[in-house]
Amino acid sequence: MKLRTRVIAAAVFAVATLAAPAAAGAEGLPDDGPTITMTVTNHTDAPMIYSGDSNEYGQWVDKPATVIAANATTTISAVASDRRGFGLQVTYTMPGDAHVTLMSNNYGTGPANADGTRVDGGNQHGYSIASHVETGFPFMKATYTVARP
Repeated sequence: MKLRTRVIAAAVFAVATLAAPAAAGAEGLPDDGPTITMTVTNHTDAPMIYSGDSNEYGQWVDKPATVIAANATTTISAVASDRRGFGLQVTYTMPGDAHVTLMSNNYGTGPANADGTRVDGGNQHGYSIASHVETGFPFMKATYTVARP
């Protein structure tokens, strides 16, 4: 094999290896327990800065992004081994000390919901959140759009 062919083959292998984890995200969620997939769109002119989460009864598949850029979308997902379900909370800080809290509740005892999703803090009236649950228990999918009112 010529040097040029080896270099090209190595480059293709490296790109494929680096791309593999991204493809294994929300599309490859385990199906042996309840899951939550949160699609978050930042429809503002400011970045959303990660400030904390709660995932006590599940394991992250796609961890919350540390920054969601202005006008960008990201996916957060988790799976639980407890077949009864679980809940997630992810919080981001916005300019003016506003705190955007995204909640997902996926329990088999009731409908999956985004109850508890809210904006708190110093500039809480500067942002709004629209949430929509697309599918419920056991494989919850919900969308969240953060915008200016």
